[in-house]
Amino acid sequence: ARRPQVVRMRPNEVWQHTFLMISFIALVISGFALRFSESWIAGFFFGWEGGFGLRGTVHRFAAVAFGATVAWHVVYLFTRRGRAFVRDMMPAKQDFRFFWGRILHNLGLGEHAECIQRFSYVEKAEYWALVWGTAVMVVTGLVLWFDNWFIHFLPKGALDVALVVHYWEAWLATLAIAVWHMYSTVFHPHVYPMNPSWITGTM
Repeated sequence: ARRPQVVRMRPNEVWQHTFLMISFIALVISGFALRFSESWIAGFFFGWEGGFGLRGTVHRFAAVAFGATVAWHVVYLFTRRGRAFVRDMMPAKQDFRFFWGRILHNLGLGEHAECIQRFSYVEKAEYWALVWGTAVMVVTGLVLWFDNWFIHFLPKGALDVALVVHYWEAWLATLAIAVWHMYSTVFHPHVYPMNPSWITGTM
């Protein structure tokens, strides 16, 4: 049987993941603290008074850091390793076969089969969901950040829609990380207590 490909990540690739993780966590905490100013999360992280100004500053700073990480990743995609990454991340026919085999296995109707490729269908789905979610959050976030400028070109209803989309996409992204990604990288029996690739650089 073929063995999985072993890839050694370079330091800049590991740093991309680390900055993405830190900025995402900061965005989630500060964003929900802004939305739910009377909740425990606002008081716990930003003082008993909720620190409204501080929450906004942290959220915008984290947004800039997140955007810089995205720009860094886009530049990386044009390198030789980056092009190989995109090629390996593209959906393929075997992904559907692996997906169907996993369903049968979970139902007790088939044998467990390892996904012998660089990225599994789960990782590919997560990556492209991140791409889509990032585009949505960046566009709506910029509209909300510079609302005084955008109001000259967009109707008031567009800003309200941007706020709703930004809020629910934030919930979707947070739950995807907290439930799906955390299980795959931390709580899955094959990787618990965590998948150390983000530290070791080896996949």
